Amino acid sequence: MPPGSFPRRHRPRSGEDALAADSCPLLASGVDFEQADDDGTWIATLHGVPSSRVSRTVVELLRAMNGETALHDLHRRFAPSESWEHFLRLAGRFRACGLLEGDEKLPPGRVVYRPPFTLQIATLRAPAIFGRLDRLIVPLPHRAVVMSIAILLCLGLVAATAQTEELWAALTTPVPLIVLAYLVVTLSLMTLLHESAHGITLTRFGGRPRRAGFMLFYLSPAFFVDVTDGWRLPERRQRVAIALAGPAVHAVVGAIALIVALTLSQPVIRQSALLLAVSCGAIALINLIPFVRFDGYIALMSALDEPNLRARAIHDASGRLAGLLFGGQRSTKRLDTWWSVPFGLACLVTPVVLVVFAVARIARALAGGGPILGSLVMALEAVVVIAGVVILVKALRRVLRSGVPRLRFGSVVIALVASIVIAGAVIPVPVTATFGFTAHGDRVVLLQAGETGDASEADVPEGARVVLMSNGILADEQVGEGVVWSQRPHRTRVPLEALFPIVADGVTVPAVIIAGVNVSEETGSLPATGQARVELGVRSLWQTLWVAGVEMPLSSLQSGEVGKE
Repeated sequence: MPPGSFPRRHRPRSGEDALAADSCPLLASGVDFEQADDDGTWIATLHGVPSSRVSRTVVELLRAMNGETALHDLHRRFAPSESWEHFLRLAGRFRACGLLEGDEKLPPGRVVYRPPFTLQIATLRAPAIFGRLDRLIVPLPHRAVVMSIAILLCLGLVAATAQTEELWAALTTPVPLIVLAYLVVTLSLMTLLHESAHGITLTRFGGRPRRAGFMLFYLSPAFFVDVTDGWRLPERRQRVAIALAGPAVHAVVGAIALIVALTLSQPVIRQSALLLAVSCGAIALINLIPFVRFDGYIALMSALDEPNLRARAIHDASGRLAGLLFGGQRSTKRLDTWWSVPFGLACLVTPVVLVVFAVARIARALAGGGPILGSLVMALEAVVVIAGVVILVKALRRVLRSGVPRLRFGSVVIALVASIVIAGAVIPVPVTATFGFTAHGDRVVLLQAGETGDASEADVPEGARVVLMSNGILADEQVGEGVVWSQRPHRTRVPLEALFPIVADGVTVPAVIIAGVNVSEETGSLPATGQARVELGVRSLWQTLWVAGVEMPLSSLQSGEVGKE
């Protein structure tokens, strides 16, 4: 073969083959180009949806990808002054964006599932809807809007500082049922306003929100608006403003609620305002996390002018991690920055942390809540575990298909599994069980929801330490401690707040008294109801996960003979 020549071969399909000098890429059929502004910037669109902002030279390069011309010829023709590695990264970016045939991506429609935990149901009439909304809103100067938001946020911080004790009390005490209902409705409307702010801001800048609707996002219900059309806007600050418009709505409402709470004297209404403020503040901060497809990520991607930033960083991090563990050929980076690998690792880890935290919080809140809630916890845990296993298996299959040595792949997988099993067996973790409690004078008893219970001395051993907590809607505060003393289980009815962080006058629920508590002398005055955490000793990590994730939810599903109190 003559020096400098390359054998021709068929173009890669479905992204399975790595791009190489002899690859002959073909532009996807749904790709088109439109000029964005007068400075020579163009928009590459995929089925009418903006995909990337590119230069005129890149447009010509993409149009020259006809399935017959090899990459090395395209390199010599369009970018002879650039290094081959840089040109190959550019081609890999085209593939990641779905611009090449075999890797093209269909535009999202009315129903979209995005792994691992996002399901969207949308309307495609969003441009008309937001066009009408935009005409109803009086336009204000950009500087005036920014200054007003900044002033309100500063006043909100001052109001929060002046109400620190009241804020903590609102978080750690049960919430009246009517307050919770109003809070849920208000936060749902706030989410709608949050997403509408994205769409209206995009419309005000001259863009068109393509889709809008409802979604389940990491197990949480929410609204959404597709602002992909923002890539057509000429200035980065406009795209950043669109992304931050939603969190700004929550932040402003939270600040206003804190300011208003200073003027309220009625405890229930003031608690409502404080809970609304805390909820809005938390939602605004969570939305600014840049490692998940939240608004903070969209703002960062827009500020850097890097489309598909997260996907490209995850590819770089996965490639680096696979290379370190399994060897094989080092893949070309899709993001030409030093921080792409750590950013990609954070993008891989953060969703896992969010899901685990959400499941743990839900399981703790519903602990001891009876057969129906126990079944719900078990179903939720099963869905999360199955989804995690599927994602892991697919990742390992991709690594294996990338051409790594099979012997090393098998050895590393076995070593990792063995390490995880051994670590889970030897790492000591404190085990706790969560119950409700009621206090009548010196008598404190532990409660489990439902008509029946199977708690025994083996489940709640006599002499075990008990930490008595308040039962707050968002946080708990220790109010006392004691030790368990055994007694025969008895059926009873208790106020709703004895098992859930909700107060409802006159509402009682069936429960089982499973044990008593000898309260320590250092404990002061106890609330009438609260949450009790019983320390069951130290077990291995696997035993702890089994008790918390399986035994505790299942305990409410098992029947047992109990007496009537």
